[in-house]
Amino acid sequence: MHDPTQLPTGLPVPADDGACDHLVGTLLPSIELGCGNADSIDLKRFRTDARLAEAVLFVYPRTGVPGQRPSLGFGGEEWDTIPGARGCTPQSCGFRDGYAGFEGLGVRIFGVSTNTVEHQAEFKSRMQIPFPLISDSSLQLTRAVRLPTFEFPVESGGPNTMLHRMAWFVVRGRIHKVWYPVYPPSENAARVLAWLRARPSVRAATPADVAWIRAELHRHWHSTSISSRGKVFAADQLPALIAETGGTPAGLLTYSVERDGCEVVTLSSTVEGKGVGAELLCAVEAEALRAGCGRLFLTTTNDNLHALGFYQRRGWSLAALHRGGMDEARRSKPEIPWMGLSRIRLRDEIELELSLSQVR
Repeated sequence: MHDPTQLPTGLPVPADDGACDHLVGTLLPSIELGCGNADSIDLKRFRTDARLAEAVLFVYPRTGVPGQRPSLGFGGEEWDTIPGARGCTPQSCGFRDGYAGFEGLGVRIFGVSTNTVEHQAEFKSRMQIPFPLISDSSLQLTRAVRLPTFEFPVESGGPNTMLHRMAWFVVRGRIHKVWYPVYPPSENAARVLAWLRARPSVRAATPADVAWIRAELHRHWHSTSISSRGKVFAADQLPALIAETGGTPAGLLTYSVERDGCEVVTLSSTVEGKGVGAELLCAVEAEALRAGCGRLFLTTTNDNLHALGFYQRRGWSLAALHRGGMDEARRSKPEIPWMGLSRIRLRDEIELELSLSQVR
């Protein structure tokens, strides 16, 4: 008998083929999809509904039916030989069993597949799934955000096009973190929950933080005066956000609400690879939205290849080149070096932006 709740040994392990690299920073589109027999959900609600401000959407190919063995593929291959295909029921049950932990963090859970709403409803009832399952049987979401798929003939319950297994952490409708590939599926929920519990916290700076802020600015910029687009900011006097891990400051972001949007003046972290910068950007986006700004923007120098990659991988776009911006800034701050990172001549400012006009 085929038991979809159990994972056989020796399943092939999926490889990271880069098919989801574009998703971080993506806004969920305004698409209405089935979400239960009598309900539907417009994915735009993840941007506008405070109850959905933080959510995990886990994506799976299809859930099996007990006793119904999968058919053979179009090339005669068995379902279990496709890397990452087997395990939708264990993945879903993992989120079911960890549901209270996510709820305790204020994070909503949704499953997503190309199964029909009827197929999902039967599975939800049979396995006592406490959260909604979203049906993309029309492939609208799949096509809108270019999700990786594979083709396999199904016995029932949806189209032959199926989604690769993954999970997203979504903040105000924007994909903030992606888990892909997922293996083993049964551990996906526990790993996502552990990441959520370990992510840095972010708070607004207080007067008690000024000494630390000044030290952090000097550590990275050798000054509290920061030049951007011909303007000099006293960064230690700007609104600031501080990221903490274990109650210890781990990162700083200073910003200024301007007529043309909210400018990120400085962003720094004391530790790498812990998501500090990403969490600070997520937090300043919320501040910019509260201030009614239509965009977030910042400038970085032409030599800062790491920063250019960091922001663009999170959905920011190149907005302008301020040619000679650093040469101009050097007139008032002669301490700015002539040579920058990667032995690149330091001369220009590059402006990047994140549009906020749709996050409402």
